[in-house]
Amino acid sequence: MRPMRVVAQPRGDSSATAGEQRDLPPQAAAGDTVYDYVIVGGGSAGCVLAGQLAEAGAGRVLLIEAGDAAEQHPETLSADGFKHSFTNDALMWHRMSVPQEGCGGRSLYMGSGRVLGGSGGVNGMVYTRGDRRDFAAWPQGWQWEDVVPAFEAIEARLRIRPRAPTPFAERFIAASRGAGFARKDGMNDGDLGEVVGCNAMNYEGDERRSSYRVWLHGQQHAQLEILSGAVVQRLIFDAQRRAVAVEFRRNGELQRVDVAEEVVLCAGALESPKLLMLSGVGPAVHLQQHDIAPVLDAPGVGENLQDHPNVCVFYRGRVPVDFRYPQIYAFGAARERGAEPAPPDTCFVCYAAPASLKESMLRMLPILALPGRLYRLRPLRSLLRALVRGAFLLPPLKRFVSRIFGIVVILGKPSSRGRVRLASAQPEDSPLVDQAYYATAADREAMDAAIARAQGIAEQPPLASAGARPLSKAAVAEDARKRWRWVHQATMTTFHYCGSCRMGTDDASPVDAQLRVKGLANVRVADASVFPEIPVSALNAPSMMVGYRAAEFILEGART
Repeated sequence: MRPMRVVAQPRGDSSATAGEQRDLPPQAAAGDTVYDYVIVGGGSAGCVLAGQLAEAGAGRVLLIEAGDAAEQHPETLSADGFKHSFTNDALMWHRMSVPQEGCGGRSLYMGSGRVLGGSGGVNGMVYTRGDRRDFAAWPQGWQWEDVVPAFEAIEARLRIRPRAPTPFAERFIAASRGAGFARKDGMNDGDLGEVVGCNAMNYEGDERRSSYRVWLHGQQHAQLEILSGAVVQRLIFDAQRRAVAVEFRRNGELQRVDVAEEVVLCAGALESPKLLMLSGVGPAVHLQQHDIAPVLDAPGVGENLQDHPNVCVFYRGRVPVDFRYPQIYAFGAARERGAEPAPPDTCFVCYAAPASLKESMLRMLPILALPGRLYRLRPLRSLLRALVRGAFLLPPLKRFVSRIFGIVVILGKPSSRGRVRLASAQPEDSPLVDQAYYATAADREAMDAAIARAQGIAEQPPLASAGARPLSKAAVAEDARKRWRWVHQATMTTFHYCGSCRMGTDDASPVDAQLRVKGLANVRVADASVFPEIPVSALNAPSMMVGYRAAEFILEGART
């Protein structure tokens, strides 16, 4: 059945704001206005890109987001709302990985933000550029010195800052210093080697300073339209491999908008390659297996997937844990690599159980206890969550949890590479995600060394004198088999997916250094999909940087 053709009219009234949701006209006559730029995905990168293009007057811009408007979920705009955003099913994509051999055959939760603001509306607001050595493997024009100006421009608008450390946070910093780390707060000078401190965060007072909040929320751009609740199905190409339209489903109706200049995919490292493949751009053999006619044989689409696996080693002491945010980070090299200082390959985060353990269980317990279709039964999810809420009202449990903290051990530079593939030709089906955790001996050795180093932090006097004792005893067991049985069960994603549409000059990279999909006339990818190699830090700041630079490339091209 042919979808209804819809051409959205740019907003012309000055009273409309960027967050306002309006229905598109039902049917457009020939000659009606089309959009110059269609941006698919209103996440960290997409909001920056849309805002920059609109502010520059680049033309008629449409931003399409699968999730709700942020204003429908005020927790996504609040600094204190991060843990509540994480538990809201309406704000998260529900995906499960394929069974992971490196995790004992388990399928892992692979969620991400589904709302205007994307994962930047549900995360812990950590803002870290990364280490300058992270960018050495990126193409020419993307080295540290090249990207710093974009970071600085973003930070001037976000007004990033660290949070002041509490007494317990100071204990953790002191213990880390005793284990060989040097104190550094902020951590955005490009050197993350052997440092600990209060990382920068994108907040101000009670406000979350996400890219949506800063670039779009409450702004008035006459030529920018934002369409939420619209799930893109595919791009439509002409015979010259030019994207001429974007097809999406909204309110149960299949619609399309026409494109005059470019389509930019900002849907994230799991959805952008999926959309390319649904549109006929990807490994031809794989597409044909799903009866999708190849538009372009691009074997690299969906390859090179990277993520940060983590485990959390829990401790309990005599001192209450008094901080509320993921604000204390340490970065270091898990293994010695010779006389020269090794680049950081591991991240350690001090986690406050009293602040968000309940919310973590509200999210994860239904996933673990209700596999497959059972999870989709809302009454069962609600029942389990009611049990969790009830348990956390019990005074004995509240007292027990009040003194629990964790050291989250994050494998920051994994050598394993996974992939994204289609489960079917149906857009509503989640992609097949294989993150290939611990597929290499180097990754297993690094995780082993990192767990030992986390234990070394906990054994330093500032924490040991407070009675810190491991609750995760298997994590620090000398028996490697016992320890790795625990790792298999404890590993989870850090929600840092990237690399699945790698940019580079080699044939295996489907995207060039200007973020253009090679072989297509007018399609770019501008999100974490394009990272050739994962930074050791969180990916929110680098994703915004990519969105910012995408706008620069588009505006520069429009001027020439």
